[in-house]
Amino acid sequence: MLFIKVEATSANVCVGFDVLGLALGLENTFTFEKKDKLSFKGFEEEYCNENNLVYSSYKYLFDKLNKPVIPVEIGFSGEIPVSRGLGSSSSLIIAGIFAANHMMNNPLTKDELFDICVELEGHPDNVAPAIYGGLVASYKKNNKNYPNLYKVSDKLKFIVVIPPFELSTHHARSVLPSELSYSDIVHNMSRIVNLPKALEEGNLELLIDLFDDKLHEPYRAKLIKGYDQLKSICNDNNCAFAISGSGSTMLIVSYNEDIINKIKHIGYEVKSLKVGNGLQIWEV
Repeated sequence: MLFIKVEATSANVCVGFDVLGLALGLENTFTFEKKDKLSFKGFEEEYCNENNLVYSSYKYLFDKLNKPVIPVEIGFSGEIPVSRGLGSSSSLIIAGIFAANHMMNNPLTKDELFDICVELEGHPDNVAPAIYGGLVASYKKNNKNYPNLYKVSDKLKFIVVIPPFELSTHHARSVLPSELSYSDIVHNMSRIVNLPKALEEGNLELLIDLFDDKLHEPYRAKLIKGYDQLKSICNDNNCAFAISGSGSTMLIVSYNEDIINKIKHIGYEVKSLKVGNGLQIWEV
């Protein structure tokens, strides 16, 4: 039986819209076992069919390589909340693609599989850290995506605040403007080029300055109840604060976990997470 663990991710990392992503230690676990026909376990009944995103991704790679699909039973147990800005859909795509490659005796490299995952997901900021771990900045050239990996200081604490409501990526993108000013773009560029260094050094004071997005957060903040209140508390307590991915989860970066006691009254789920190490795959 094949086992695959895929970690949660916080995309954008505030100013890195569609470019930066950070792996976090919250996992979805998948199993793949060869069977006579397709079957599922651990999924809700509505997802136990060929439209299941894990299976459609699995089949996608077989079709892409012109190989007959090997039927499997796909098992699932999950920690990553759905439609909360923590990369749940990316985890399903990655699991399906990497499982298919394994079932075909690994004809493609990790980097090639990464590119195919991005092809399905649409952008790399969730996919890249889930595969490679840590902080990843990606760029595209000639329709190929390239990941660049950065270390993250263990001095920093990463805390996610998870509201009890979903926010679809589609809806979160629909509120973004069709045009942006040069000044806003330059504002973000000046911060994103310094962000990996701040995370690598664990420089929270610099990180607080850099967590100041003008491309997407001002427009998405109104979709998340509690955003303004949480941001104000973080500002008062010297923590960096951002929307995780497209929301509704919010990300706090601090030197300690004291902030948790100061936001508990809001009533949202709060988790302190380690930086993730990337995809795990093994067979037993």
